[in-house]
Amino acid sequence: MPDHYRGAADDGWVDHRRIGVKNWLNGTAAKIDDWFGEPDANKPATASLRFMVDSRYNRYDGESVKPRIRGRLRLPTLENRLSVMIGDDDLDDESQNLGDRTESMSETPKDAPRFDRRQARKDNASLALRWSRARESLGVETDVDLGVRSTSDVYLRLRAERHWRLSQDVSTHFEQIYRYGIKSEHYLRTNFSVSQARTPWFGTDSRQIVNHSHLEYTHQDSENLHWGNSLYQHHNFGGALGDRTLSYGLHASGDIENGSPSLNTYGPYAVYRQPVWRRWLFAQGELSYYNQKTLDRDHHLGAFVRLEAIF
Repeated sequence: MPDHYRGAADDGWVDHRRIGVKNWLNGTAAKIDDWFGEPDANKPATASLRFMVDSRYNRYDGESVKPRIRGRLRLPTLENRLSVMIGDDDLDDESQNLGDRTESMSETPKDAPRFDRRQARKDNASLALRWSRARESLGVETDVDLGVRSTSDVYLRLRAERHWRLSQDVSTHFEQIYRYGIKSEHYLRTNFSVSQARTPWFGTDSRQIVNHSHLEYTHQDSENLHWGNSLYQHHNFGGALGDRTLSYGLHASGDIENGSPSLNTYGPYAVYRQPVWRRWLFAQGELSYYNQKTLDRDHHLGAFVRLEAIF
């Protein structure tokens, strides 16, 4: 198994099946890479795939289940910068930091069915070419996607991010995302976070205090501007199968109308993630206690569970 998700105990039938899938993905990437020129044996094409099942529950909307998939084929022949992206592109807008929450991650859309097969198929039917580049002089990483989402929405997506280390313990992260789709129209999101490393507690490998803010703008028939902020503490724990992570804190968010921000949602939350059974299988759970003023919802418990396999 040619990746860091393999462990000494990973030698059963399930692991051999995963190796077969992984080899098929890498073989497919190599064939596509070969279309564009002579492959470099020292820099072979590779592929990765995430498969998830997300479940959400709250007493207002009930339970929902949504399968999600996201894959990437890296094609080094095309100047080491072009990839083929498949699956649910909304996953790219989720922060890689476990504690960066929005209330939508624990709420189902109003009146949504428990399992919407048609919507899940549309959400996972995304295909794009991604051109990536890192400017070493400025420390800026950029992605440009051109593709189609939800089977018929042709779109262009631009993303830029940069990390700054202000001191030995304090760092910042800035990310800007813009997408325009023929049907979905304008989507703009700004993420900014400041983190400070703290002395680890007993049993933890590391600990951080993080403040994450985001601003989101959409324009599809009408304009909407949304803000959110999460203040949380993040822990890493070592484990036999890999790192376990725990984040807990407070989240607040609302809309901005006529230049005036409103507070619609606030409350505490906790998120935990760890590998289970195998290094490449993960379970993630979240509990939240949010309200929603615009929907006349008092504070209530919300639950989110994600099962994920990485190939």
